[in-house]
Amino acid sequence: MDIGWLESFLALAEHESFTRAAAAQHISQPAFSRRIRALEGWFGEALVDRSTFPVALTPAGAKVRASAIQMLAGLGAVQEEIRGRHRTPRDAVRVAVTHTLATTYFPAWWARCGDPRPIPCSLLATNTLDGYDLLVQGGCDLLLAYADPAGPPSVPDADVEWIVVAGDRLAPYSSVTGGQVDYTLPGTPGSPVPVVTHGQGAFLGRVTDRILAQRDLHLTPTVQSDLTSALTALVHAGLGVGWLPENLASPGVAEGALRQVGDATLTARLEIRLYRMRRERMFRHVATIWRNAAKLAAGET
Repeated sequence: MDIGWLESFLALAEHESFTRAAAAQHISQPAFSRRIRALEGWFGEALVDRSTFPVALTPAGAKVRASAIQMLAGLGAVQEEIRGRHRTPRDAVRVAVTHTLATTYFPAWWARCGDPRPIPCSLLATNTLDGYDLLVQGGCDLLLAYADPAGPPSVPDADVEWIVVAGDRLAPYSSVTGGQVDYTLPGTPGSPVPVVTHGQGAFLGRVTDRILAQRDLHLTPTVQSDLTSALTALVHAGLGVGWLPENLASPGVAEGALRQVGDATLTARLEIRLYRMRRERMFRHVATIWRNAAKLAAGET
């Protein structure tokens, strides 16, 4: 078994495409495919259904994915501890946080949830899908993630409970030059609007797809990335319109460098939710965060 095989397998599960997953790992597609075949040979069973597009995991593949996430996270933590690069604070709450929220919303929110000082934390930055898996598999105590209230639940309500700690809105933004937006929507067949997009496997990408399915827009993709912070920088650079969370785009709007374009039908309401497993006993610090988060949410609503 080679850990690289598992890392490639998780990349494939995330991107749902051999081409995109190989590019994300900066290796050739033939080499990437060999890793997946080697992993399947080790397990003795197909892990990927190659007859569909996007590719899907087989039932065996879904089991391997869940275990691989937990195993790699555990190995990484042990490696860092042994090498002395990182020491997890004592009694730390393990919080999985989606990448966008980890760099924008989480720091100030976590400080406010202290009792009265910030509680020790092990921050696990992740994408939305892997965050849910971490929670269900016991790899974290809490999950802070975006949710689409108009979409299907990401995890069964019978397994988790959640608190809406804040609201946000996904909307299209353009760069601004000389006080005027560089791009407007909806575009025309002869002059489509450049757009920077999330990947198909990204949560905000799926919300954007839901918005676009309801409107007839004329767009031409220029850059794709699963990192919303990267898309924000690309919009700033004038490479196209991007659907961004309002909380992330607001500083650019205040500076006059970004502006929302289009009408309200091109936006979607988002919720920032804090999740926990229903049947898990909450340790002291976890219970404190959950209680204070509920109080803060009630006060803000």
